[in-house]
Amino acid sequence: MPKDNIPNDEIQRLLRTIFDDCYKEDNAVRERQVRAWRRLKLLWEGFQRVWYSEVAHDWRVAPNTESSDDGTQGAYDHPINVYKAYLESIIAALSVSIPSIKCFPDDAENTLDLITARSGDKIAELVYRHNDVALLWLHGLFVFVTEGMTACYDYSHSSKEYGEYDDKEYDEIEEEHEITQCSNCGHIISDTTMQPEQQMQQPVENTPLAPNPALMGPTQGNPFDANNPSLKMNSTDEIDEFMPDNEDSEIQYNVQYKGADLCPACMMQMDPEIRREKFSVTRLIGVTREPKSRICLEVYGGLNVKIPNHVKKQKDLPYLIFSEEKDYTSVIEEYGHLHGNEKILKCVNAGRPNSSYNYYESWARLSPQYLGEYPINVITVHKAWIRPCKFNLLGDEADVKKLKKKYPNGVCITYVDDQFAEATNASLDDNWTILENPMADYLHYEPAGQGLVSIQEITNDLTSLVLQTIEHGIGQTFADPAVLDFTAYGQTEVTPGGIFPAKPKSGKSLNDGFMELKTATLSQEVMPFSTQVQSMAQLTSGALPSLFGGNMEGTETASQYSMSRAQALQRQQNTWKMFTIWWKRIFGKVIPLFIKEMKDDERDVQRDKQGNFINTMIRKSEVEGRIGKIELDAGDTLPLTWSARKDVIEKLLQNSNPEIIQILTAPENRRLIHESLGIPEFYVPGEDDVTKQNAEITILLNSMPIETGDMMNPEISSVEIDPVFDNHNIEFECCRKWICSEIGRQAKVDNEQGYRNVLLHGKMHLQQIQMAAMQQQQMEQQSVSTNKPSEGNSGDGNPNPGQQSAPNSKPKQNTQTPITGDANVPTIQ
Repeated sequence: MPKDNIPNDEIQRLLRTIFDDCYKEDNAVRERQVRAWRRLKLLWEGFQRVWYSEVAHDWRVAPNTESSDDGTQGAYDHPINVYKAYLESIIAALSVSIPSIKCFPDDAENTLDLITARSGDKIAELVYRHNDVALLWLHGLFVFVTEGMTACYDYSHSSKEYGEYDDKEYDEIEEEHEITQCSNCGHIISDTTMQPEQQMQQPVENTPLAPNPALMGPTQGNPFDANNPSLKMNSTDEIDEFMPDNEDSEIQYNVQYKGADLCPACMMQMDPEIRREKFSVTRLIGVTREPKSRICLEVYGGLNVKIPNHVKKQKDLPYLIFSEEKDYTSVIEEYGHLHGNEKILKCVNAGRPNSSYNYYESWARLSPQYLGEYPINVITVHKAWIRPCKFNLLGDEADVKKLKKKYPNGVCITYVDDQFAEATNASLDDNWTILENPMADYLHYEPAGQGLVSIQEITNDLTSLVLQTIEHGIGQTFADPAVLDFTAYGQTEVTPGGIFPAKPKSGKSLNDGFMELKTATLSQEVMPFSTQVQSMAQLTSGALPSLFGGNMEGTETASQYSMSRAQALQRQQNTWKMFTIWWKRIFGKVIPLFIKEMKDDERDVQRDKQGNFINTMIRKSEVEGRIGKIELDAGDTLPLTWSARKDVIEKLLQNSNPEIIQILTAPENRRLIHESLGIPEFYVPGEDDVTKQNAEITILLNSMPIETGDMMNPEISSVEIDPVFDNHNIEFECCRKWICSEIGRQAKVDNEQGYRNVLLHGKMHLQQIQMAAMQQQQMEQQSVSTNKPSEGNSGDGNPNPGQQSAPNSKPKQNTQTPITGDANVPTIQ
């Protein structure tokens, strides 16, 4: 942990003052909220017989006495969890699919922004897989219906299990260079890096370098010697080597007799200047392997997240406190400096939360399975995000400036129970996104499942009442001992149709010795009221029977059921819109955070529409642009279920419109049709051809075209085609689609040889299609010429050329079909 995360005692004291004030704010209101949320969690888990203890400040679960035979109320409590059933139907309807992310560039004419926007779409898909967003979306809906306020926490987490990258370390090194320069034109003749031992000598500046035969022999290689090849004049530029004229006489004389230095740029006699300069150079000094990071997403509700109750918008939040229970050992692993802390050990060994803060919330956050017990080795961790405006709480202007200087964006304070752990400069909005409900005035609002609490209680009472009435409605029979011998009857095995001795009293029938008594009769108003309660539950929750597949009264036909389901889904449109806007805001922070934390190129293996495995690359060089906005590829309507998609496709298949048929028979839609039918064994014609061609594309990308040496066709594809058995139309269309796709366009840049190989392969299929079309056209022409009447003969046996043939006569048809492997397949003209 960086030392900057542990400030001095004075800063810790100021931060503790602010944290305590935020933690104690709205305590009375929050206690009532936690009480209601805890009750909803218990109802969801099936704990129906609960009561609130004012002493323990917690919901207590009544002991299970279902198996008792003492006649107490517990013997008739067999609750049916309609609360969970209705809410699960709503959650299922809203989680059919997760809306996908679409990034827009900041400038549509900026190529770098366009590339970054496309990379943003890939980043969103990668974050989807890393976080299992289908489960995250479900949990968000669960929090929404049981706690109301829903918040998403996004953060970056590093671990070796995500992979490693090379972290290259660079350093600025100062080098000294010796530069030789022409005194006339300033041309730099040489630039030499001085070695460390040479740099210890005094620098030489503006020192003329004159030739000295006593000091410079031919072995020393004087760089300014007239005989040096580097300074020899170009015969075409300076002098005529074979026929010198008067203009070259002075240069020749200075070079040959005076030994003067000439500038290779201006060819003037010069007095070279030598100087030494220092330059700062960036050099690689080391490479280390560091773990990669991922963007993690978590969803929490009011039990874990505390915000002021008076706030209406997230931008107005002065603070946010996140609390959760964690195992003591994992906390110490993260904050090693707290190892051996006596106060924390005392709290852990006591098996209960520390009383420094209100531990009522800690009990409420525990799993309902604990039934009031507190687990051992569990401790509460508080993280508080506080905006700079909250620093004004201190009052002292000097203290406020001190905190704002150290934490200009706000501060994130971490306490393990009541022990200070760390404090970092952090912004609340960078890590948290709270769902804002437009049908509520504040960020805190009533959970969607609150209205079903009364329905659940009424259902429990009705169930218990009906069970008791049925049991007590079984008649009790009283018999006269003088009529029936109970001792003999008790010792006799009861068998169907058995005969038992009984003696009626004189003058009375045997029936007069027996009397049957019923102690309870079910009221006739119970069952109608039960039906009315179900209707009220559907109205309260919006979970109509057609939403979860049940039948509604008056829906006898398929169209009526479809209309009923549409009406049921319409009730859930409000929640769907809220969640899509919330989701868009989340990824508006996640994608920039991913780009910021990205250290190396990311590779993700995906499957295309045809089921082939492909590599999707997110390159660091492609995220240097700017993303303007983030939208969702989702409409205002809820996504279609599997059955609804199946119905739509079946209706389209019955349509005779050629354009719709062309869309349905496209290679990309064959797998969709196959999946929508729901029959794995169902064979779609052409599916094997698509699979075959996609496999060949993979081979083509990993090989190079074959050179033929032919001037007309210098290269051919490395994968041959089969003129007879290949379905050329489908395979050519697969190649064309791949070339036009984003993957094909990227391969054109990254793998030019493989891209050209696929291009040549597609052209080979196109040649076969064109040859088949030409053959068909030639046969049609031959058929027409065969049936065409010649001179003197009308072609129908009439020798008179002017006489027309009979109107019912038909030209002879050619029954021969060219062998192309494309039978019954339309050709491309």
